[in-house]
Amino acid sequence: MAEPSAQAGRGGRAQLVVTLLCALLIVSGCAGPQQRAGTPTEPTITISSPTGASGTAVGGTGTFSTTDIAWLQLLIAMDDQTQYVLELAPRHGGEPALQRWAAGVARDNRTHLTALRELLTATGVPDDNPHEGHDMPGLVNAEELQALSNATGAPFDRLLRSALREHLTHAEQLSDELRKNGADPRVKKLATTVKNSAAAHRQSMPL
Repeated sequence: MAEPSAQAGRGGRAQLVVTLLCALLIVSGCAGPQQRAGTPTEPTITISSPTGASGTAVGGTGTFSTTDIAWLQLLIAMDDQTQYVLELAPRHGGEPALQRWAAGVARDNRTHLTALRELLTATGVPDDNPHEGHDMPGLVNAEELQALSNATGAPFDRLLRSALREHLTHAEQLSDELRKNGADPRVKKLATTVKNSAAAHRQSMPL
């Protein structure tokens, strides 16, 4: 995947959503005529008795598609950087209500990261973050991370709202597409959880 220019504006980044959904999740509406007709089928990876990162069994025999793996990798990259941002809130934030909200998001985010990594381990694909350094919707980039690290009080709160609103919106959209186009039932179940959680947190964000 070609890395978008770091100079692209926020509007340009937002327009990448459709591209990401097509490239990473193989959305049928964005595929070529043959794919829309149902051929050829997407490659899958079959895993027998996978074991999660915690050492416990994740489930029985499962089939992971390239869409499943792409979603797992992207959500791990997104959630990793978001967790760093959320952990800044108690020290940098100004509004108590926003700090309490961020603490709840952080708890769910940690839970999601554990589940995402367990499923990625089950696929046999290494957790090496292929999206490191990328500038794409939903992924807090280096410039934004630096700005958040340097800000306190109201400026931090404003940056936090912006970063988390974008993250939650795209986590919800990507997870919804995975539910429609994924293969492994465990990945689809997790995508439903992530989608519902992202939607609830986005709607409850203090204004």
